[in-house]
Amino acid sequence: MMYFTSNQNSSNGFSLVETLVAIAILLIIIVGPMSIATNSANSTSFANQQIMAYFLAQEGLELAQKGRDDFLLRGFDSGYPEGDNDAWNQFTDTSSAGQFSDCFSSDGCSLEMGDGNDDGLADGTVAVIVDRCSNANGCRLYLTAATDERSHYTYDSNNAEITDFTRIITMEQTPPNNNNKDVLVTSEVTWRTGNQIAEQTTTATTYLYNVYGR
Repeated sequence: MMYFTSNQNSSNGFSLVETLVAIAILLIIIVGPMSIATNSANSTSFANQQIMAYFLAQEGLELAQKGRDDFLLRGFDSGYPEGDNDAWNQFTDTSSAGQFSDCFSSDGCSLEMGDGNDDGLADGTVAVIVDRCSNANGCRLYLTAATDERSHYTYDSNNAEITDFTRIITMEQTPPNNNNKDVLVTSEVTWRTGNQIAEQTTTATTYLYNVYGR
């Protein structure tokens, strides 16, 4: 006599443990490369901002040097003899009448190029605009929209997009007993990358000298 049996409860599916293991492996495969890609993107963003901050700090020094040179060039145009200190004294004038007096204050200043009509400079010379930084937000940089000219960074918020950068420029006569023949210029740019709590800072310094004076 032959007997036939059947197991109606048998199944070829996955157990719960096998399913959980498969999900865990899948997550490792997906999350790993995604984390690497995210970290790479963050590093690239930080590097780009760091490079931009360096150039903005360098630009601040160049604007300060242009301010000094404008006085010297106007001095030559006015017939000042070589060795005359009048132009240098105007540049380092820390009184309220001095064009760069705000830069010699503890708050520092903002410097940017004018449109050629500022301060009444002769011969179409483009002036350097100077404003006092009451606080870091007072020296916030904005990026202008690109039109027929390239976009550029400015302190003017009109028709411009706010950025993460601030730039404060300070000037100091050093040493005080050196007959006022050199000025230490510091250009400090701060910014914050992404959700980082701590601010990043890039600082550039240079010395400006009374190159044509005594």
